[in-house]
Amino acid sequence: MMKAISIYALTRKQNINHLSKLERQLSGRERPLNIRAWEWGSMKALMDQLEENMPEVYRLRLFYSFQIPRLGKEFDLLQVKEKQIINIELKSGAVSEEAIRRQLIQNRSYLSVLGRPIRSYTYISSQNRLVRLTKHDNIVETDWKQLCEELREESTDYAGDLEELFRTELYLISPRTQPERFLKIEYFLTAQQNDIKRQILKKIRLQRSGYYWFIGLPGTGKTLLLYDIAMRLSGRHKVCMIHCGDMGQEWKKLHERLLRIVWMPDSQITEDTDMREYAAVLVDEAHLLNKETLQRIVRLSEDRPIIFSGDCEDQISPEEAGESIKREMEKLPRLQVFRLTNRIRTNAEISSFIQNMMRLPDRKCTRRFPHVTIVYANDDREAENLLRDAKEQGYQVCEENEIAERTPDYLAVLLDESYYYDEYRYLRSKNHRVRSLFHQLNRAKEKLMLVVKNNEQLYGMLLNLQM
Repeated sequence: MMKAISIYALTRKQNINHLSKLERQLSGRERPLNIRAWEWGSMKALMDQLEENMPEVYRLRLFYSFQIPRLGKEFDLLQVKEKQIINIELKSGAVSEEAIRRQLIQNRSYLSVLGRPIRSYTYISSQNRLVRLTKHDNIVETDWKQLCEELREESTDYAGDLEELFRTELYLISPRTQPERFLKIEYFLTAQQNDIKRQILKKIRLQRSGYYWFIGLPGTGKTLLLYDIAMRLSGRHKVCMIHCGDMGQEWKKLHERLLRIVWMPDSQITEDTDMREYAAVLVDEAHLLNKETLQRIVRLSEDRPIIFSGDCEDQISPEEAGESIKREMEKLPRLQVFRLTNRIRTNAEISSFIQNMMRLPDRKCTRRFPHVTIVYANDDREAENLLRDAKEQGYQVCEENEIAERTPDYLAVLLDESYYYDEYRYLRSKNHRVRSLFHQLNRAKEKLMLVVKNNEQLYGMLLNLQM
């Protein structure tokens, strides 16, 4: 839990080596924060100015160096009240007004999801200069009196854990299930997504060609990033978006509105498909491609840039992974690979359990998985009853190797007697594709239930993982 703290207490003259411990004690931060000397100096200068105009400054409680979970967006100082939010950014040296303006506008966008009026300030300590962002997005000089009056605003300070206010789903969307929000650009990319986007667009701008591939586990925002790049590339030219697998029709509504992004399912790509009118080709769910279709896309695209997005399958046994397109992709000349590592929409706990489940760790896992439930059925009747009970609890129930129609909050899956662990500790099956199971399980957002039927050995191993 991260709490608002007394910046007054934090900026009293003391050994700088004690600051991190003091801040952690006051805020309840999970990990110690590295407070830089210049930042502490700017905060102290800010407090000195406030104290001249606001004797009771010691009563102020502000959130210091808060970062929105999983997005990487950070704010220097925030006062969060029931009726308003004040954001103060700290600078030690001179910064251009345009840079200040861009930062405060971006901060306001992130904060706007809380639905409260936002006051935005920047303090440049070397110049003892205080500026604010106006309603018309201009930067103007302001005085300390106005800031102090706003800090004194008579409404209750938020006393809870700030992370609870900034739920990830407020920022990150699925273009497939939330096309209206995507079209209105009501979403944000993480710092990692933005970095990958910048690198790819820069290379395309310079070379007008190349192969780019970003991979990651489900929930790392690959499709959102791919569509965001497509929007940028389609500003002046048509681009082709290829969807793989059986879920392509779900994108129809979105593509009816994106006139410069032409949708095409991978199953309809033939030797007669004309790619000449497209400035770039983008491929979603590229891990579902087969070798022949990949070669056809590359051949038809000629020297156009191709951007692939696909799931990482490192946790699957080499025999099943051999069925994937990874080896063929790696043969593409000068292929640039980017790996998305930040889990955004998916519960990190569930993701960790699934990875351990796909290949048993060498050492006993010390982590607990309270959002994973494993139950046992001796026969079809018991399995049916347990799955029916799961459905009544709100779980979306899927048959083995059936992909959920949407990304469910709660997912329940049946595992039958065909599953086993091989000599290398990989999960295998005599009757099913573990690769499909892996992608199916990773769609669970909040809770996962496994119903193991007539397979006590598998049941025992999964219980050992779960506990």
